[in-house]
Amino acid sequence: MSKAKIENSIFNVLKEGVKIYCMNFLQFTRYMAFPVLGQLAGMGLIFGLAGLYTAYLPELIEKSPAFNNFTTIVACVILITVPGMIIFLKAFWDFLVAYGALNSMADSALNTGRVYDFPAHNSLITQRTFKYVGLWFIIGLLSLIAINPFFIIIAAILFIYFILVFQVFTFEEDVSILGCFRRSMELVKGNFARTFILMCIIGFFTHYLFVEGFSVFFDLTGLTGLLSKPFESWVMTNIPIDSFNNWLLNINPRADILTPAKVAESFVYQIAFFIVTGFTLPLRSICWSLWYKALNNSCVKSERKSGTRRLDKNILKRAQKKED
Repeated sequence: MSKAKIENSIFNVLKEGVKIYCMNFLQFTRYMAFPVLGQLAGMGLIFGLAGLYTAYLPELIEKSPAFNNFTTIVACVILITVPGMIIFLKAFWDFLVAYGALNSMADSALNTGRVYDFPAHNSLITQRTFKYVGLWFIIGLLSLIAINPFFIIIAAILFIYFILVFQVFTFEEDVSILGCFRRSMELVKGNFARTFILMCIIGFFTHYLFVEGFSVFFDLTGLTGLLSKPFESWVMTNIPIDSFNNWLLNINPRADILTPAKVAESFVYQIAFFIVTGFTLPLRSICWSLWYKALNNSCVKSERKSGTRRLDKNILKRAQKKED
């Protein structure tokens, strides 16, 4: 099969993307381990230590009146949450960097068949930290605007047009922040339907099917019950479930009431969702990198053809003048 057919076919982009991901699964998993699990560990430390401190605070106050002071309580909460916050922020930043670095890894895997030297791929992004933060700032701003119900349809359309901004940022280093969005729109323009289909296929597998499978694994191995117990205790202590249920029943007497167990299981499902979508980020990045290359090559070819046609017309005009 020719390279052109692989590049311009959605099916073959997916096939090649899955192939690269599976062949380098261990490397990609190792790379995403800290960005994904580090965020969960950091959040666990923050809420776990804060919860323990809150639970034992009455005893601490009885033993030492110094703890019966608002300033002391706040200072202690800050001190015990600092380690978890440091771990979380470092993992969160690495996760953001991965959105760009994984595109470089995908390109390396496509050309050499291997993924290695993670720091080199990260440095490709971190050496342009200011521009990269600006890119994420605009994405965050657009996401906030998209929350408004009046802009949902417009935001969904723009999301598809801007879906290649990280690929543009990675592969076209001289493009400005706003230029990344313009370039992505140029590439997707004329290929909107195919890009939408590709997005739906990737999203179905990585955001739904794999997540459901992972949730079933949690249920079969008993991890759901094991993980939900700490959340259930935290919900009973910190969330006014009864007040919410009373308010809900006043609105709809037939509504299903919430229980601490249901809320805890929902938290566990969100953890499973985050783990799966986090570890499958390389698969999505690979597919979108291949799609970027396909659309970019198509643009280059069309520009060359259009340039050739203009040249041919000029040559014909000059030839006609000479004949006259």
